[in-house]
Amino acid sequence: MSGPEAKPPLADKTVAELKSMIANADQILAGPNTKMHGPATAFREAARLALAGRRVGFAAAAPDLVLEAAMRRIKAVAAEVQARFDLSAETARARGVTTPHKLLAANGAPKISGDVRSGKLKRCPYISYRGPGGIAMLYYAVPPGEAEPYWGGCLTAVGSAGPEVAMTEEEAVSAFLAALAEIAPLRG
Repeated sequence: MSGPEAKPPLADKTVAELKSMIANADQILAGPNTKMHGPATAFREAARLALAGRRVGFAAAAPDLVLEAAMRRIKAVAAEVQARFDLSAETARARGVTTPHKLLAANGAPKISGDVRSGKLKRCPYISYRGPGGIAMLYYAVPPGEAEPYWGGCLTAVGSAGPEVAMTEEEAVSAFLAALAEIAPLRG
């Protein structure tokens, strides 16, 4: 047989058109006209099949269990220090800090370092508190490439990058707690 090859049904439709067709078929199936349910079901399945053939599958990245554990540890330390120290913005302002830091991000998760946005680090969840004597930080840094992740905890001057000294998890937590003891008042 010679002649042009037959295109699969709906091959000339865009992804947006296929999605619209599926939505339209769903509306018909949700409606009272049962005479149209059979054709709508067949049409919806054909559109789904055409759409599935267009999608490029991306394998989900395996979870980084070490990073997840580090984030859980940072959140646990945050809960501990919030119970021990008065880290409120009001107290910081009363002590002369014009721009206090929130310990965690607005959603309650560790904050993400600007070094991630700049590409210097692949991941870097952290918590920080700005007091009158500097910024206390606890972080877990994941460099790009093959370099090993590391923990860090310090008290750094406002405006400085802070030391990039690799520590164990416990050393970093201890350094962070010591830094907070210098700059943050204990709860009454």
